[in-house]
Amino acid sequence: MISYSSLNNSSTNGGSSNRTSTSSSSSHQFRSEHQNSSSSSSNTTTTTPSSSSTSGRNNKNNQRGGKSNNGKGGGRNNHHSNNNNQNLQNEELKQAGTGLHLDAWPYNLWAKLRKDMSYGQLDRFRPFQSMVCLTDGHEDPTLKEGGLELIPGFSAIAEEYFPATDRKYRDGKSFRVKSPWISSYHIRFNQPEDTDLFELVRKVKRVPKDWKAPTSASVPSAGSSVEEYMKYVNMVVKEHDNIPYEPVKKGDFVYFDIRSPHRNSDANHMDRPRSVFYHAYSVSNKVNLKTIENLKEKRKKFEHPEDFNGKFSMEQKVMNTETDLLPLSTLGKCLYNEISYNPLLQEDSKDDAIKVILEKHSDVLTQRHIDFYHRYGYVVVENLVSNEDVTQLFKELTHYSAKCGCKLDSDSLTTSEFKKVASGFGAMVEFYYLPTQQKLRMDEKLYASTVKLLSNTWCAKSPNALKVPYKCPFASDLDPRCLWLYVDRMNYRLPDKQ
Repeated sequence: MISYSSLNNSSTNGGSSNRTSTSSSSSHQFRSEHQNSSSSSSNTTTTTPSSSSTSGRNNKNNQRGGKSNNGKGGGRNNHHSNNNNQNLQNEELKQAGTGLHLDAWPYNLWAKLRKDMSYGQLDRFRPFQSMVCLTDGHEDPTLKEGGLELIPGFSAIAEEYFPATDRKYRDGKSFRVKSPWISSYHIRFNQPEDTDLFELVRKVKRVPKDWKAPTSASVPSAGSSVEEYMKYVNMVVKEHDNIPYEPVKKGDFVYFDIRSPHRNSDANHMDRPRSVFYHAYSVSNKVNLKTIENLKEKRKKFEHPEDFNGKFSMEQKVMNTETDLLPLSTLGKCLYNEISYNPLLQEDSKDDAIKVILEKHSDVLTQRHIDFYHRYGYVVVENLVSNEDVTQLFKELTHYSAKCGCKLDSDSLTTSEFKKVASGFGAMVEFYYLPTQQKLRMDEKLYASTVKLLSNTWCAKSPNALKVPYKCPFASDLDPRCLWLYVDRMNYRLPDKQ
């Protein structure tokens, strides 16, 4: 049971936001769901890579600093030992989760929310968040891993759920409180009305080979009550609980809907780190043009994307664009908008590279995966990345972190050392251009799998059997084969100190 006292205490007291809507262009500014926030709600836990830690040293200092020779507390030696204890405690590495949130403003997915709660022109559309697992999950479905958790099935009702809560709690006259402000395309679950949702958060899991999609599509209609929506989500979560649990494995590729409430859990109770590489795509459309042009130029100089914390520039310090910048394949050039897809997709094209890729990997995403995604708002695609690539990227992460002064595999990693490459918030590690990151962004299987999922969701020509809505107003302008990149970072969550 998660009580409201454990939720974000940084939200605006009382209050709600008036509903207004105007249309005009707005300057480009967006931060992903992994953006650092000084007002983060996540619980913080002390972590350590092994049983060797500063706590033993603290105990020894406490023993030395208890009483002076004359039997009285205090004294100069005690004063110094207390200072030493405090310094050591401050150095203990503390990592936190991300807090439950959406990667969208669910009241209107197709406009950009301004801080005055009016709307400007949409300047970003990323159909899915996705990630490569670099480590195995744990066999225990209830054990926290510091990894992805979400509410299965919520994505189907997300766009209707929030107006329903406004009708129930605010007489339909205002939006819920949006606090803290992370970005225009983000909302955090931190209000008293959200408390019941925390009981429905689950770890993600693989799709059993014999799983069959439910035959009944019972998504409540638009305009239903909060109680009807919650009844539906509870039913889907219970159904999800009855599916045999198989944890994610390294090399798996995980997709989840931008309307799925999710978080990195606030603890890692495994005996090993949890790590992923966030790798996603945007659609080739004018709404994403400014972003992809910016990413294209930053890649050439190993500059970090504007969406993320600008204080980190590790690749520029420990790598060289002359030797470490990978040349782009034909697919890579398309993904960075260096060249257009259109000539390559013509029937008489002399270069059929894209068509060959899609035909070669047409079976990496099955109908079973697609149905599971519709029903639960996420799917784990098994073994999409080779063990060699996953192992290599993990090695690069530790190697280049060490070159920056942060030994991730050290027995006594400190906060100050970790901050050289990462933030405590969500254990996000600010590497974007490690060699294997660059390589995987051009991976054919990951591209082909995403094309197929997009073809069956936001770009689908007909409704899906489970009646999950995917209503994109510019879907007719999209070709699911024409993807651009969204450049993202990594995660490295150490096990918590026991």
